[in-house]
Amino acid sequence: MTVMNNAFTEPTTFSTSEIVAARNAFLQYELNKQVELLTVMPHEECMAVLGHCSVAHVHQLLERLYAQGHQRLAHQYALSLGMTGPHRSLLAGVGTWIRRRRALVTYFSLVLAVAAVSYLSVLFFA
Repeated sequence: MTVMNNAFTEPTTFSTSEIVAARNAFLQYELNKQVELLTVMPHEECMAVLGHCSVAHVHQLLERLYAQGHQRLAHQYALSLGMTGPHRSLLAGVGTWIRRRRALVTYFSLVLAVAAVSYLSVLFFA
């Protein structure tokens, strides 16, 4: 699964075979070297290569870019690809959602308990 459908990507001056060849060459490097390449490659080439990589791999690259101090570049790539910024990883978002849901359940349980006690006190002490 690639990051973007080819119908929605920006028009480039590269052919599909050139992009696929560049992506294959890019993926032969280890992850740290790929991150380094993203800092020196022209934006259009990066978008062409990243647009043909898997979402998980692109997200991992953007997180590494962000962690290495290239926040602006990582954010720019994320926006160009239509992704959420790398500083909000999927696991962090899910963890936040779970904590909020637990807090809401706890709050409503407390409200229900107070309402039940109030109702029972009216029945027994009235």
